[in-house]
Amino acid sequence: MLARLTQVEFVPAARRFTQLQSLAAWFGEASYNTADRWTGKAQSSCQASPTFRTNCATWRSVHTTPYAHAAAGNNDADSPVPAEHHGDAAKQPVTPASAGTDNGDGEADEYEKVRQIEEAHLAESMERLIMEAYKLLQKGDMEQAESLLQEGSVALEQGLGSESSHPRQAEILDQLSLFQFLQGKLPEAEMHARRSLAVIQDHFEIGDPAVCMCELRLGAILFSMGQYQEAKELITDSYEGLRSALGDASQVAGESRYYLALMTLLAADSEEAVTQTDRSAGLRNMRSNAGAGPLLVQAALREHNRLVDNELTSESWDKAAWLFRQEIRLRNGVDPGSEDLSLLLYQFATLQYTRGLYDEAEALTQFSLDIARSVYKHDENQTMLRRHRLGTVLDCKGSAEDATKILTESFNHFDKRLGPKNPLTGEAQFALGLSGMRRMLQARQSKEGLDPYSKVLAPKQEQKLMQQMQKGLQAMQAGFGADHMLVKKALTDYDLTASAMRRLETSR
Repeated sequence: MLARLTQVEFVPAARRFTQLQSLAAWFGEASYNTADRWTGKAQSSCQASPTFRTNCATWRSVHTTPYAHAAAGNNDADSPVPAEHHGDAAKQPVTPASAGTDNGDGEADEYEKVRQIEEAHLAESMERLIMEAYKLLQKGDMEQAESLLQEGSVALEQGLGSESSHPRQAEILDQLSLFQFLQGKLPEAEMHARRSLAVIQDHFEIGDPAVCMCELRLGAILFSMGQYQEAKELITDSYEGLRSALGDASQVAGESRYYLALMTLLAADSEEAVTQTDRSAGLRNMRSNAGAGPLLVQAALREHNRLVDNELTSESWDKAAWLFRQEIRLRNGVDPGSEDLSLLLYQFATLQYTRGLYDEAEALTQFSLDIARSVYKHDENQTMLRRHRLGTVLDCKGSAEDATKILTESFNHFDKRLGPKNPLTGEAQFALGLSGMRRMLQARQSKEGLDPYSKVLAPKQEQKLMQQMQKGLQAMQAGFGADHMLVKKALTDYDLTASAMRRLETSR
């Protein structure tokens, strides 16, 4: 696109690009509170090679946009910026003498030198800006990193003019869409990803890694938004191009492969169909990204979990269980012993508890509790939540003594911390009443039956326990909602208990 600009319009426009340097410095000072913002490693890395500026100036001519850097395998462990965002000066040496040729036209040759200098200024400032964004990202300042890229995008568009496009514009839009995708800001991410793809298609052919990487970003965002058909087309094209250019083990090819594998889950009708495609390799590839790897993995797992939620919402319990098991394997492979894994195990345990699969529910709850005791050392609420679920499961398995002890602890804890109307307090209250009623029914149905004294007290005790269950159920309905799986199970258990009591009364 730069070649289309006249000498008159190019020079002032390109000079305006250098405001990105001061912009990056301003954000850096605000973030790190240091006046020596550009001293040290960040600046020296730009000056390390005498050909740095010239290489940036000829970025287009040697076909080494930030998107193509992944092919070079640049993965500097000391840099916060992923390989595809590093300069490629060392691999594409260009000297000032070779930047232009003397064709007898001194004016044209002078213009070409100015053009390359200004292009180098743009490249350097963009490199710094993106590096700063990734530093903020790694510090956890996602919003500020996004703001930095937004400011940079606006400044770049002002410099280019509304009718112009440049590969650097696609780069910053791609990064902006990535940061928004990681935060779950999907409409904004889609808008910037579409613009990035449109700009990069002005400069590269379909199938070029630069185009494929933009297709991948847009495809992943559309998948998150449930626009599966367009997402599949984009990600399929992306995977084929990236695998051919960079190899199947590259970070971006792995990301494409992972999302294509997620596509197969939409039509999966058996647990074998869910597990037949390996998704863990794609996660490992993504994690190798030196800048955003862990966040890319979290976003990828977030999308897998969204599929689980869809099945839970539609009450497709079997498929939800298949997906739960797979996500547990994936999370345990990339982040064992994490809070997210503990929560996932607890959620799956709750599902299996409501389905009456108590052995699996107990194992899952214990696994979740073991992790929680390690990662939530100073948060008793989290460990008590899991102990509470363990108590409900043990009661259903007939371990009344252990269950009563745990449920009494959880009820007292939740009642004190959360109040009597909290649904967790209500569930513990309901579970204690249910456990008591089960023991009463077992005693009545045993050969020995109740002793004379207990027979006298039994009606009042049973009435009190049933009222306790009713009160707990009301708190659950108010807090969880009538359609919650725990509420539905509680209603079923209440009705079964009441029916058993009526049968005993009529048989007397």
